[in-house]
Amino acid sequence: MIFLIVFGGLMLILGGFYLANSWQQYREWKGGTIIVVLSLATVIYGVINLPAFNRSKQHSSSEAQSSQVTSNSGSMSSFSNKANIGSETGSASQENKKMAILRQLQKGYSKFGDVSFDSKTKTYKVTPTDDDTVNALKQLAQDPSQAEQMGWSKLTSSFKKNSKDIDKAIGDDYSLSIMNPADDSQAMYTAKNGKTTYDIANQ
Repeated sequence: MIFLIVFGGLMLILGGFYLANSWQQYREWKGGTIIVVLSLATVIYGVINLPAFNRSKQHSSSEAQSSQVTSNSGSMSSFSNKANIGSETGSASQENKKMAILRQLQKGYSKFGDVSFDSKTKTYKVTPTDDDTVNALKQLAQDPSQAEQMGWSKLTSSFKKNSKDIDKAIGDDYSLSIMNPADDSQAMYTAKNGKTTYDIANQ
């Protein structure tokens, strides 16, 4: 590529002289202009394909992606407040307690996503719907190594604490999961009785 740049540079200089001479003596500019344009294109092509230029471009692209991940993860770490679990359960029946906790989780995570209860697996499932969080979690699902950068531990810590509160309210058979927004049948994080039982970042 360096040879191509040097060759193009020489042709550009010669083309410039040819264009100036043709214009001065014959008022002709087309041939010289074509040579100059082609030489300039050769130089630009050579510069763009230089290894150093490509590395710089790749580095800039990597930084842009990293910045986007950090930006997307901002909303994810902001949803770390505990839901007010247990405040409505009291002496209600087990079934009513389960529904009361579902309502409390839905209220607590209303800006984060949708909350449902799977009675077969006894799991409260939180499926993110916030656009920035969805984008961040999709990136995390593809590359779990980004977890620390995204503030994943801050979010999961909140879910772990809430799972402990669920245990206190209705027993230790119930789990709390963050579902993959790209596939809501797959959990990205699950906690039970205040303990992590699955974490995509540790797989």
